Amino acid sequence: MIHYEIIPKGKKNILFLHGWGADFSYFKPIAEKLEYTSILVDLPGFGKSSKPPFVMSSFDYANTIEKFIESLNLDSISLIGHSFGGKIAAILASKNPKWLDKLVIISAPGIRRKNLKLRCKVLTYKLLVKVFKFLNLNTQYLRERFGSEDFKNSQGIMREILKVVVNEDISEELKKIKSETLIIWGDLDNAVSFDVVKEFERLIQNSKLIIYKNVSHFPFLENYDRFLNDLKIFLGG
Repeated sequence: MIHYEIIPKGKKNILFLHGWGADFSYFKPIAEKLEYTSILVDLPGFGKSSKPPFVMSSFDYANTIEKFIESLNLDSISLIGHSFGGKIAAILASKNPKWLDKLVIISAPGIRRKNLKLRCKVLTYKLLVKVFKFLNLNTQYLRERFGSEDFKNSQGIMREILKVVVNEDISEELKKIKSETLIIWGDLDNAVSFDVVKEFERLIQNSKLIIYKNVSHFPFLENYDRFLNDLKIFLGG
């Protein structure tokens, strides 16, 4: 069951996809300021939506949202996705469905780039896992110690899903996107690197990147007024 809310205001439609560990309430203040019909969705496993029945990939999430959109029988929909939701929105857009108008991607992952610091962290983790197993020790401590905040806060099937989605690369999907695309990123973002967003811009043909200064992973919350203004200009109203 997908939990959602529709704020009916105009003929054009916007569908919001939140990030990992969030729900549609993050986008509601934005939706309420727009003269569009906004569809706010809790992704499966988040908010009030049901947990997935199996370990889903980002592509499975995209297929689920695509079926949800088709069930509403709406045309002219712009997609706005933050972080994990931005990755799902990009996969959806790569199919170039007839209903898709414009695409907004905010601080989204999806390009596998490992910097030196991350490589060292991964190598250290793998080495310690071998040592712990050799000593017949429980490796749960290592997973908690080296895991991200999202990993630590996820349990059960959602943790298994997270393991899958963080290792995906959607470079090939980005090349297929034809819709006009706005990419937004904060220069203090420690979850998604500048190299990743630049690659998004390079691979998506008709795209524009806006960088917010002194902003981290949530540009639409940290610089609400600017984001709302940029969004209105891009969407045309």
